[in-house]
Amino acid sequence: MEKKNKEQQDSILFDRSKIYGNLFEEPAPENYSSPIPWEIQRCISSTNGRHYAKLIAKLNNYPEYELPIKAIQKPELMLDIGNGWGRWLVAGAKKGYTPIGIDLRLSYCKIARKTMRHFGINGYSIVADLENIPFKENIFEFVWSFSVIQHTHEQRMKNCLQHIERVLTNNGKAMLEFPNKNGIRNRLLHLPHPEEKQYNSWCVRYYSIKEYKKIITAFFSQFSFSNHSFLGIGVLKEDLKYVPFQQKILCTVSLLLSALTKVIPGMKYWSDSIYIHAKKKNPEKTNNTESIDSFMYLHHAFPGHNLNLIPLLRCPIYGDELVLSECGKKLISVNNRIYYPVIDDVPILIKSEACRY
Repeated sequence: MEKKNKEQQDSILFDRSKIYGNLFEEPAPENYSSPIPWEIQRCISSTNGRHYAKLIAKLNNYPEYELPIKAIQKPELMLDIGNGWGRWLVAGAKKGYTPIGIDLRLSYCKIARKTMRHFGINGYSIVADLENIPFKENIFEFVWSFSVIQHTHEQRMKNCLQHIERVLTNNGKAMLEFPNKNGIRNRLLHLPHPEEKQYNSWCVRYYSIKEYKKIITAFFSQFSFSNHSFLGIGVLKEDLKYVPFQQKILCTVSLLLSALTKVIPGMKYWSDSIYIHAKKKNPEKTNNTESIDSFMYLHHAFPGHNLNLIPLLRCPIYGDELVLSECGKKLISVNNRIYYPVIDDVPILIKSEACRY
């Protein structure tokens, strides 16, 4: 019992260190003049991969990326798990989706919203744990995550996958990026991390294609995968435009190898990074059309208001409806007499932050 209480307390402390942690205490240089706000510049360089590490304060334009899916004609909802500074929320909007993101860090949610405003995109971001996604069933046509879920413990990942399947519509699809343990570079350089078994460690976990298939098919009806990159686990074609010359060489080789997977099918098994594709396993008998319609009305009536999301949300503890308080600072689960804080219009929907009243 004492051990269990300690584990719960450690988990709460871990969550709070992520939720409220100040990521960017270092002030902007005196001569900083980039049109990208300093905190976003720092976020880009720290989350876009090691090839961006030397670009702090040197980016003069927001990097832009293309979501590797077809554009849609009618507006549908997209969930980005671990939205970071918002690059994939922007990319999703350009494909026709209404983008909604979750992140464990409040600072990232604020930054993502600022990024979307820069691009004139009406999107959303809330604080949530990927292992307990606080949205109702049958909401999202598309769920995306890039270089995030791999940082979590295996059980946390499985909890996340279970929620992804739950929030997908009956025809929805998920596309998730993961590292491949048997990739060319990973096979040579990857060594087991000493913290892999620690539930709250944020180290990268590596699995084989066979292991991914076993995990994914436990939750989804279909499993397939495609190449993402070689010689790294986050290399993108857009990086050629932004990274230093030495890194451009690596990106070019990676892209050439990726191109070969289209003519040599078996080569994708050697990819260092892959996209996993999955579809809903258990179609819902009912849908959440009313909730989606309520959200879409607010989305068009009050563009840019992050709390338009409330009709789509559910309590992460009890799964019931949430109501905004008169002061606009709390999301209340009335039946259970608990509430979650709302900071700068960003709900903090984490179990540890629930308060009794």
